[in-house]
Amino acid sequence: MKKNKKKQRSPTAKPPAKTNTKVPPPRNLTPPLCEKLRRDMMQACLKVAETHGLTVEGGELSDIDLRHGFDISFRVGIPMPDGAIYSPDKAMFEVLAPHFGLEPSDYGRTFKSRGDLYRIVAINPNRPKYPISTERVSDGRGFKMPAENVVMYLQKSGA
Repeated sequence: MKKNKKKQRSPTAKPPAKTNTKVPPPRNLTPPLCEKLRRDMMQACLKVAETHGLTVEGGELSDIDLRHGFDISFRVGIPMPDGAIYSPDKAMFEVLAPHFGLEPSDYGRTFKSRGDLYRIVAINPNRPKYPISTERVSDGRGFKMPAENVVMYLQKSGA
């Protein structure tokens, strides 16, 4: 049996594709420019997804460095009857919410805590002390919270 003498090359990251753009790059990014780019990219993503019968969610900016760049993420999927993409986190939340004093409809709700606005994004029953996952709306950073606190914050915001 002969050994393959050719050495396997390790995959290397490809450099970004060059574009023939006539617009010179900006010296720095600005929050309004980042927002415009996010909207334009979301529109382009939606257009491509729709040609394949899919839908897109997301487009949230993260890791923004106004001198160099930012990250943006989209989720593409088969649309459900209501037009949304199936979310395992949402499905699990709807099943488990009553066990933690919440309503299934609380998924995605926002509340204020210590001056910041948070959004409910998941439940993790394997974390009994801090089962509720939230994200700070201003920057998307994730936080774990006790269910009792979240229930209290929601009641305050509903009043």
